[in-house]
Amino acid sequence: MRCPKCKNDVPVTYLFCPYCGYDLRFIIKERLIARLSFRERILRIMMLIRNPFKTIEHIASAPDLMGGFIVALIWGLLLFGKVAVLFLKNGVGLNLTAVAYLIMGAVFFQIVLWLFLSIAIHIAMKIVGGVGVFRDVMSLVGYNQIFIAIAHVVSIVVVSASSPSTVNGVAVFMGTSFLYVPFWLGVAFLVGYGLAYTHMLKKITAILASIISVFVFVFFFYLI
Repeated sequence: MRCPKCKNDVPVTYLFCPYCGYDLRFIIKERLIARLSFRERILRIMMLIRNPFKTIEHIASAPDLMGGFIVALIWGLLLFGKVAVLFLKNGVGLNLTAVAYLIMGAVFFQIVLWLFLSIAIHIAMKIVGGVGVFRDVMSLVGYNQIFIAIAHVVSIVVVSASSPSTVNGVAVFMGTSFLYVPFWLGVAFLVGYGLAYTHMLKKITAILASIISVFVFVFFFYLI
């Protein structure tokens, strides 16, 4: 590639220009992101479940938001599935209009949650001296929330197995909400692992900062 500062040709293996020291990482990331197809983003999501650490490193090298939006859609549809099971268990019918509103509400809720969780982790990274950008955080949080989608599947199974006499909206939501805690901590760990690369931090520092910020976020979210 050509260095935008000194105009010298630089081998693609260099992160910094050997002639003037210019940081080339942003340019490398942009080129990698531009090559990502929809199929490759889906493959990233699948590989994240099978081989999380190696996939996290790949996402950190080329962060993108589209993968996060795909996960948000999956997350929202599963959340809708949980709500639908609760309604059906309580004998409440759903027409097409209600289904559409519930799906849109679930996806919107996930996007808002994704945004605010990313802000919390981004602030934590800045406090401990991270130098990465907010998009890096959004990308890693977005992809890793596929594990919350898995928690939704577990929650749906628990709700489906409940007897109709014990199912009521508030009780079931509160009862199954604690199933998500280990999944949230897993997300925090993996996000911190990835941010160690994007924010130039020690792994232990990035992971601890991520876990603490997610713990505080989830605590206040559950409290509210």
